[in-house]
Amino acid sequence: MTVSPWLGTASGLQQGLLTAAGDAWGDWGLLGVRDPSLAPDASSVAADNFRRFITASYPGYAFHTWAERLIALLQRVADGELHRLIVCCPPRLGKSLLVSKLFPAYWVSRYPHRFCAIASYSAELAYAHSREARHFYRSCGHPLSKDSTAVGNWLTPQRGGCIAAGVRGPFTGKGYALGVIDDPYKGPEDAGSAAQRQKLIEWFQSVWLTRAEPGVSGTAGAAQVVVLTRWHQDDLIGWLLEQEAGEAPQHWHVLNLPALAEPLETSLSFPPTCSVEPEWREAGVPLCPERFPLAELEQIRIRAGRYWWEALYQQRPSPAEGLLFRRAWLRTAPVRQSSRESRAFAPLVLSCDLSFKGGAENDACGFVLLGMVDQSRAPQPLLQARESGLQLHPSSAALANTAADPRGTPPFLVEVLWAQRHQLDLPGTVNYLLQSLDALKRQGLSPDAVLIEDAANGPAVCQLLRRKIPGLIAIRPQGSKVSRAHAVAPLLEAGQVGFQRPTEALQSELLSFPTGAHDDLVDAFCQGVIWLQQQHWRSRGRSEPPRPLLFSH
Repeated sequence: MTVSPWLGTASGLQQGLLTAAGDAWGDWGLLGVRDPSLAPDASSVAADNFRRFITASYPGYAFHTWAERLIALLQRVADGELHRLIVCCPPRLGKSLLVSKLFPAYWVSRYPHRFCAIASYSAELAYAHSREARHFYRSCGHPLSKDSTAVGNWLTPQRGGCIAAGVRGPFTGKGYALGVIDDPYKGPEDAGSAAQRQKLIEWFQSVWLTRAEPGVSGTAGAAQVVVLTRWHQDDLIGWLLEQEAGEAPQHWHVLNLPALAEPLETSLSFPPTCSVEPEWREAGVPLCPERFPLAELEQIRIRAGRYWWEALYQQRPSPAEGLLFRRAWLRTAPVRQSSRESRAFAPLVLSCDLSFKGGAENDACGFVLLGMVDQSRAPQPLLQARESGLQLHPSSAALANTAADPRGTPPFLVEVLWAQRHQLDLPGTVNYLLQSLDALKRQGLSPDAVLIEDAANGPAVCQLLRRKIPGLIAIRPQGSKVSRAHAVAPLLEAGQVGFQRPTEALQSELLSFPTGAHDDLVDAFCQGVIWLQQQHWRSRGRSEPPRPLLFSH
């Protein structure tokens, strides 16, 4: 190839059409001719460190404390030390700039022969992230391939690069060694729809995961980074964490960033297979006071409302204190060890909320064992006082021996002993009920009644079990689930209901009701409490007798 003499001079190059300003590839259109203005310098050397890369490509970036934590984790991803990262943080914090724009650019600069994939709720947003990543990659002097510079699929000369698509969109023919999913839900309607959430999960399983590069010679496969603001308890992150209890846990590392730091005792818990980045703040300290000071967060809390504040800003779609049912109302009852103690309940009922389709997309069956405390079997405080040699105050002489005293009378009228949720079809439901009743009988906890909702296929189960299970009662539900929960809530608030320890799943559902992913145990619980209240509690016409004023020696 013959080069024109005037193009061979510096002045000729500056005057030609292929100037440095208009040269997309940095080679002036000539093979092997490098643009001197894009020669390697300190900025291109910054590729060995993510923080230096940020300083070189985005000089005005503010390295806030939360960002330093995230940058350090992303550096571990780039170094191959961390392969599963979940990031939960409030909106408008700047997570996308770090995770979906700067980090892909840095990662491709380190591994120009490999692919990074970016996915978001729409192709337009994913392309916008990819466009910015391409810009940051180029700004540090790293070249692009001349035959592919599109924002949704740009390549390096080493034939690696970046691909982008919307969630539920195609990644046909492409694999990736780094996958970044950023905000897969468009908004509350998208995240609140069970059908849309299921479609995202199916896309994640059938498309996203199948495009990940496998490990070679014992090395780990593609790294995954999922970053989002929590919208719903059963969103993608909720599903990923739920899968940790299965046969193939992924051992995610979680960076959970609530807008206001929470006390340790009420902070979110994560599966034991996950590692969690420790909180560095004291309770009540803002995450990023430089952008969102405490006064501004308080205004946001008021404007957003309780649920959206807890979900979007505190990263807990089910609030720590609860919605309809408050955490402070969930009081712990003593565990009764012996069969003699179990006779303190009159009656004892097993309340069931049944579904008869065993598929994962269908409702589960909820089983809750409740007992109403028999106050007539409670210790009699006056008799106990006399037996202990105590002299009674004269004001107690006219009181009956059944007088209630907080030191002797059981503190609750209803106790929840046990709660289980299972995905069962009709034969499985029948078998599970029979096995559970047999196990309870061996523990001295045989229910006096088994309550089954007389709706949907409930009557079919009643017909199957009526001859096998004594005390089977069909309950016709009155009102909606929410109205029944409102009828039960005052009893919990008044301290009339206690929970024994094997009921954590029920308590979790109560705190997230009515917006939680599951409510099967709540339905069974409310059904049982309302039945006990109507059939046994009110019929006794209970009234609290006066209490003794004083015991003294």
